[in-house]
Amino acid sequence: MKKMCIVILFTLLLFSCNNQQENQIHPFQRMDNYNGNFDLSIKDRLLDTPYIIINFLNQFDNVDNYSSYELNNNEKQIFMDYFEFLPLIFKNIITENVFGIYFVNNFLGGGMTLPIFDDDGNMYIALFFNPEIMRRKIDDWITFRDNSAFSINDSKISIDIEINTEFLTLIHTLVHEASHVYDYYNHVTPYTQPFLRNNNTIFPTEFVKDIWINYDETVEEYDFIHRENIYSYDLGERINNNFVIDIYQVLKNTPFSSIYGSKNWAEDFAESFTWWYLYNYFNINYITNIFDDENLIFTFNPNENELIKARYKIFEKLLE
Repeated sequence: MKKMCIVILFTLLLFSCNNQQENQIHPFQRMDNYNGNFDLSIKDRLLDTPYIIINFLNQFDNVDNYSSYELNNNEKQIFMDYFEFLPLIFKNIITENVFGIYFVNNFLGGGMTLPIFDDDGNMYIALFFNPEIMRRKIDDWITFRDNSAFSINDSKISIDIEINTEFLTLIHTLVHEASHVYDYYNHVTPYTQPFLRNNNTIFPTEFVKDIWINYDETVEEYDFIHRENIYSYDLGERINNNFVIDIYQVLKNTPFSSIYGSKNWAEDFAESFTWWYLYNYFNINYITNIFDDENLIFTFNPNENELIKARYKIFEKLLE
């Protein structure tokens, strides 16, 4: 999940899922505008993005250069190889609920998990990915992602991500988006999008208790300057680079695994679970190094943070 524009769209399109009000569902959310099929294997659900969906994506991100990307046979096999790295419970929930998987050229972000609805109001998922995640290593991609939250100016402060693996970015993005899919149906967080809040919403869940007050508001202890203004991939205004040190110094005293995950509780879960899973099952460490010119002045490793580690029992229980 990536986009504030999608959150805004959903906020404007609150609806009751029944046939009488189906006309309130935006075409972008309508399952019949997608070309998926639950009878297909996951590999065969790697589909061309319908033209109408590309048009909506261009509109929502205020761009004009999105287009459908068709994976070749080798890329499809790589995707399936990486799909096998997912926890079994994630593979099963994707098989049961993901209607189609789409790659989009020039996509702003690595991936997006989008809820879509049939005529009876049943919710399913469309997954979108940037084809660059099939080509770039994780350290390169996450360095780009985390730096993209900050402005480029005369400051000599820089962020360099150290990740000890040769895996493609696909492994991170796939686990991250699969975490969102799981959250939509199993409510690790109270709701994965604000528009899904209803009378059956349970608050707080174990994951958000004593950390989040609502979807994007933390308890005072874990809030920090510009937290709500953190946008990666140029999906919002960049924060002045002079705040990098201040933000990361506070981040190390929170239960958030990354600045990306501090934005709201849905991203908090997806990021926290992903980095825990990659570390525990693939020995992939995510280390943020902050430099002033060429001098290392700060290092952040979520797997050494006791507040973050205290939440690991939730993830272990999830995979039992």
